[in-house]
Amino acid sequence: MKERTLSGAVVLALMMMVGAAGSSRPPNIVVFLADDLGIGDLGCYGNTTINTPNIDRLAAEGVKLTHHLAAAPFCTPSRAAMLTGRYPARYGLVSRTPEVSPVIVHVASKVALPLDEVTLASALASANYTTALVGKWHLGMYCGWLGRSCPGPLNHGFQSFFGIPVTLFMEFRGQHQFWRFPLDETKFQALAVTWVVTAVTLLVAAKNRTVRLSILLTFAFITNFLLFLVWFAFAHVSQNVDCIWSVSPWMHQFLNSMIMKNDVMVESPIQLDGLSQRLAQESREFLEAHASDQNPFFLFHSFPHVHTPMFTAPHRAGVSKHGRYGDNVEEMDESLGVVLDALKQYGLEDNTIVYFTSDQGAHLEAIDSDGQRIGGHNGRFKGGKCQGGSEGGIRVPGIFRWPGHLPRGVTLDTPTSLMDLLPTVLSLAGLPSLPQLVPSAVDKELDGEDISELLTSGMPREAPRIFLHHCGQDIHAVRLVTEDHVYKMYNVKHNWYPGSTQCGWGYDVACYCSGDGNVTDLTHQPELWDLVTDPYEDGQPISAHTQEYRDVVRTLREYLEQWEERVQYAPSQLGSKPYVMWRPWLQPH
Repeated sequence: MKERTLSGAVVLALMMMVGAAGSSRPPNIVVFLADDLGIGDLGCYGNTTINTPNIDRLAAEGVKLTHHLAAAPFCTPSRAAMLTGRYPARYGLVSRTPEVSPVIVHVASKVALPLDEVTLASALASANYTTALVGKWHLGMYCGWLGRSCPGPLNHGFQSFFGIPVTLFMEFRGQHQFWRFPLDETKFQALAVTWVVTAVTLLVAAKNRTVRLSILLTFAFITNFLLFLVWFAFAHVSQNVDCIWSVSPWMHQFLNSMIMKNDVMVESPIQLDGLSQRLAQESREFLEAHASDQNPFFLFHSFPHVHTPMFTAPHRAGVSKHGRYGDNVEEMDESLGVVLDALKQYGLEDNTIVYFTSDQGAHLEAIDSDGQRIGGHNGRFKGGKCQGGSEGGIRVPGIFRWPGHLPRGVTLDTPTSLMDLLPTVLSLAGLPSLPQLVPSAVDKELDGEDISELLTSGMPREAPRIFLHHCGQDIHAVRLVTEDHVYKMYNVKHNWYPGSTQCGWGYDVACYCSGDGNVTDLTHQPELWDLVTDPYEDGQPISAHTQEYRDVVRTLREYLEQWEERVQYAPSQLGSKPYVMWRPWLQPH
């Protein structure tokens, strides 16, 4: 076995040397990351009613992965895992409960990808790549005093950034009330009574002339100012029916709806319609500017689509058969086509590795204010976004293309991960290993694996592989890949609505993977499935009375015990209110 593995590595190394010798420079890297895109939303994965010709062309010209897995069912931890090749629980970029926040909410907060974590961008920058991020970041901004500089991705290897620092929220769309005084809430009733009593007291004092007028006016100004501050706190920065993220919709839009260029804010609020086209043009201009450079480049184009709220440029509105959601998918595909066309126009296509994926599965429950469905589709896979280890929440599209180096039109069913991106890109590009490129990464154990040989030859690794599926820092499911089987063991499973694999309807509704009543604990007798024979989990799990069940469950339980003894997770950042909360002194202006 060792001799064959070594031989394969030598052959691959020779291929990389030949490829490098035959081109003017090392390969460029372009990564496309969609947001909340379901694996069932694309034509190349079986959808026949949403038009995605550019993504379909990418799959036809490259390698399509059908068992590609996100490391988390939420934006922030999944993106961190993809860029670092490591489970986000290792460095605390996960939540404990949905009551705090499963993702980074505020630009001006303390939560961030730790500075000592090494990303694909920092690794490639060490190899003299020119690196750029266009689009969504959502991994923390490190804003300084009064928000004069918020370097965010510039602290993690990206040399330029143009895009949105957090994510898109429904509150970013439309106009929101600033003045609100709901008298049906007790605290506003108390505030009204206090103001009336204060005003009457001042009027009586003024009428009776018991206090000098100048003192009364000063006192009136101070008390009204203090009452205004109390009202503002009640209306905009406290827990009430409108303050989903501990701030009101008006405040949320004011604080977080912005576009940044490098480390400064250049637009607020975001002009949503046309945003996709502006980002595509930014990437196109980057390619034009660096097409003739001696050094290769790494472009990370991170789409805001198809996360809620739904928005499109006028020429894309009403085009799809699936309403606003379909319009968004097709607009995203159009933008991807703009960047792919630029690669071809500037003679970069044959020497550029292109990778496309989504950060997690579709948000099944999402509907708009008019009742229109604005969530995606995960095909026949059960569950969706936010759902821990459910297949629909973590099974995502994955496509690699590198003309002349990777085969065309190949489909691979071998389980792979978004975390495989970093080691795979380094290998395909013929670069040294991560610790050799970045010596400080010597103690950073990667959870992703180099799948370059799988992509080039279709041959999976011979040793078994295990994937962990987390809900925060808890492991809800474990996947064991052997030569003939793909076993999945559930320790925790979701309590879906009867007859469905979701939890109701609403833009802020989801089957969160923790919380009372959301899940069922199966650790006393885990559920075991073989995804080779039952990929959609439509039948019955493997019987607990079989020897197969006992052997596999024992193996996976022993692995989990060893993992917990060996790997110490960092404290949860997203589970800490002091980390997640808005910090006014860091707010960019």
